[in-house]
Amino acid sequence: MIDIDKAKEEFMKYVEKYDINNGRIRIKVKHILRVVEMSKLIAIDLNLNEEQTKLAELIGIFHDIGRFEQVRVYNTFSDKDSGVDHAQYSLKVLYEDGLIKNFIDTNKYDDIIKVAVYNHNKAEIDKSLTGDALLFAKIIRDADKMDIYRVMNEDKMEDIFWYKDFKNLTMKKELMERFKNEHFISYKYIENNADLILVFYGYVFDFNFNFCLRYIKNKKYLDSFYNRIQETFKSEQINKDTKELLDICNNYIDKRVAKRT
Repeated sequence: MIDIDKAKEEFMKYVEKYDINNGRIRIKVKHILRVVEMSKLIAIDLNLNEEQTKLAELIGIFHDIGRFEQVRVYNTFSDKDSGVDHAQYSLKVLYEDGLIKNFIDTNKYDDIIKVAVYNHNKAEIDKSLTGDALLFAKIIRDADKMDIYRVMNEDKMEDIFWYKDFKNLTMKKELMERFKNEHFISYKYIENNADLILVFYGYVFDFNFNFCLRYIKNKKYLDSFYNRIQETFKSEQINKDTKELLDICNNYIDKRVAKRT
């Protein structure tokens, strides 16, 4: 059996060695705990059993656990700029360094955990996945994005965005066109904070479960983030482009939710 309360306690013990005064560390601790909650909500909506639900929560704890070393060493969440794939590093911390033994006393779920954590930050899920491996990979990807939208609306923009510069920026035209065709934008194309706006809004196109789309719509996360962008970037062109992204996202959500449950 998975003891999720014990797992949360072990997580808090692990993060004690990092600088909680670092805004990015604070964001990540809260984010992981919230992803655990989002994973549980999704699992309940899918009518999963108790053990499956706890497994989904456990994967929520594990998915970003490599981020703390990334921030400590490089002070960034950018895998591109740090040269660190945080999903792979999370698996290193768990399995090569042996941390997972502090969280669970069985290896029966190792294959699912490894696949779900590895796939949570990739441009798309491995198409060869089936069964529980595919299910839990979908759950963690959606739970992660659900809470990223909360982070975008609650935490400091300087901690959320990768770069220091918020002035005199424009979004890449080719990325705008890709977005308009309802395509998820990969981090590998990002060069500045304006491009990151496209990534954040583009998450909408990568959700697997309509429950999650309804959740972020009801929370008005997309609209609130637009207001924060106006205040932070102070650019008429960025405001105009972001409003277009917002309208595309809202239309996409409304159409998709209306078609499928």
